[in-house]
Amino acid sequence: MMRRLLPLLLIILSISIPAFAAPPVPPKPNTINYVYDYANIINPADEETMRSLGKEIDSETGAQIVVVTVDDMGGYPIEDYALELFRKWGIGNKEKNNGVLLIVNKKNLMENTSGKVRIEVGYGLEGAIPDSVAGRILDDYVLPSWDNNNYSEGILNGYMAIAKEVADEYGVDIESLKSMPGVSGPSQDSDGSIRDLILILILIFFIFPFIGGRGRRSVRRSIWWGGFGPGGFGGGGFGGGGFGGGGFGGGGFGGGSSGGGGASR
Repeated sequence: MMRRLLPLLLIILSISIPAFAAPPVPPKPNTINYVYDYANIINPADEETMRSLGKEIDSETGAQIVVVTVDDMGGYPIEDYALELFRKWGIGNKEKNNGVLLIVNKKNLMENTSGKVRIEVGYGLEGAIPDSVAGRILDDYVLPSWDNNNYSEGILNGYMAIAKEVADEYGVDIESLKSMPGVSGPSQDSDGSIRDLILILILIFFIFPFIGGRGRRSVRRSIWWGGFGPGGFGGGGFGGGGFGGGGFGGGGFGGGSSGGGGASR
């Protein structure tokens, strides 16, 4: 019986192993040039513009914005591929995790299927570029040009929109971005709603008990600190970078990491 099942088990094993294997991303470059057009989509002028802007952002803020285009991702989801490349290369500063990756899958782009582009955001910039803003950059700056087959233009527009958000986050003025409006997203309204919720909870748990009596106050305070105080929420976040070295503008990658924040289309 086992001898009959052995060939079947070997087939299942051969199929399942690639599913758990890491995506075969390009090797980490020795220096950072900000644009790695392996799929030959970007024209030279746009490439130079992005490299110059990337170098300026890096030198002014320490954040690293990198563009990568590949011919194919070997059947791996773009989210897995982008995360593996981001971590393997170590985009952004190791302590700040302030890297951003704009990655394009040429195969899916030409076929106009999902998984053609992704913005992968390091943990340290998720406040400036939450998932909603990353998605809006793709929808408003990248995809409209792609609808007219202007692939290089779309990548450039997306890169500049990312750079604008990073520059605003660090409070630096970049001449080429001054006329570019910032990208707004639902997250700003969400932040306001969270603040309102916190104020309501403070009123409920700290002020109302004084009205209702001291005994109930002690009970409610125990509920507050037990459920919502320090240690009440579970841990989380992104793993620290495992890549050494760093430098700005033509140096090396900084060793940053990401935990999967961003958006795909």
